[in-house]
Amino acid sequence: MLPQSVYAASQRGDLGDLRVLNGADEPVPYTLETAAPELPTSRVRQRVAWFPLPTTKANTSAAPLGVTIATDGSLHAAAPSARLATSHDDLIDLGRSEPHGDAIWIHLRDIEYQGRVSVEQSDDLRDWQPLSDAQVLRLTHGDNRLVQERVSVSGLRSRYLRLHWLDDAPDIESVELETTESAPEVSASAGAKDVGDTEQWRSAVRVRAGQSPGEYLFETDGAYPVDGLRFGLPQPNTVASVTIDSRVNAQQPWQTVQSGTLFRLRGKLGEQGNEPLTLPADTDRQWRLQVDMRNGGLGGGLPTVAARWRPGRLTFVARGDPPFTLAVGNAALAPAASTRDALLISKLSAVMAARVGAMSAEHANTAQAAQRSANPDATRRYVLWGALVLAVGALGTLAARLARGGAAQENGKDQ
Repeated sequence: MLPQSVYAASQRGDLGDLRVLNGADEPVPYTLETAAPELPTSRVRQRVAWFPLPTTKANTSAAPLGVTIATDGSLHAAAPSARLATSHDDLIDLGRSEPHGDAIWIHLRDIEYQGRVSVEQSDDLRDWQPLSDAQVLRLTHGDNRLVQERVSVSGLRSRYLRLHWLDDAPDIESVELETTESAPEVSASAGAKDVGDTEQWRSAVRVRAGQSPGEYLFETDGAYPVDGLRFGLPQPNTVASVTIDSRVNAQQPWQTVQSGTLFRLRGKLGEQGNEPLTLPADTDRQWRLQVDMRNGGLGGGLPTVAARWRPGRLTFVARGDPPFTLAVGNAALAPAASTRDALLISKLSAVMAARVGAMSAEHANTAQAAQRSANPDATRRYVLWGALVLAVGALGTLAARLARGGAAQENGKDQ
């Protein structure tokens, strides 16, 4: 994976100024794979059955109190489904289909609610495994309403879910399961689907106040493919609608990339804030946060910003003598990366993954690695010949043992 120093030094958003040089400062062929773009998706939500459960001591029966299980595994209420006074748990039945989903939506009747919920999953209603926890909100602040009813259930694999409310339980109106399906006609490019799985965060991004009230400016100081932003608000009990813009430089106009609601609220379990805002990978260096000031904005102080990005993977042909180095920073250069298929056509050169900093410690073995990789067919022939010799030797040993056994039997008959 490309290190952060490459993105910080690059002068192009596409890393087109990147080159791989051998020991003679000659460029060698390379390919650069970045995280595949997000596929077009459609999100579907459907209602699922849910049941309020009373708070009781450990229950070892097949079904929790207030619920009966049919022969097909579906749950049915054994008592009125209204919220029980002592209830702090809710049970969800996702149905008979194979469990999958991205989130559940907990729709509340309460006009005002703030609390945390812990989600567990089970296949038999006996053994429960933790799945996720989240903040559920339904608040009104001035003219703004903040509603957070979506709870991620990434890793879902069981039919039943249990909601355990860490604060007072809300009055639930309905529960929905959200699933996401990719467009079938679009697929990720080969070789790129496993790139970018490891996310990195660039913290302590410099933030300054802009010229207008509620305007905050910050820069990433590099060609980072930012796909998420995490904000820390300066004042507790703040709820604000925001818009995020970006641009390459001061000569370009601002382009809106995301909008949403930021909050920092105090509850019984301490302070809670919103999840990072997700956006399409953006290599712009200059960013702007615009806050709706109708309800006071963010108050005094500056917000903090951390940017999320996923590094690409570079592979090059080890042509020439080591050490191999990465050169970056000349904006006048045009992109020179090859496709991975073109890079792998040649079987006469070693293909290596470049790792800045570790390469100098490894280049002593590069020549030997290149020699071993230069003729893979020869290596396979050596292995096959070795196996054949061992097989012939084993057959010879078996024949000798059979011959000795036959001779012993003949001697026994003669006696």
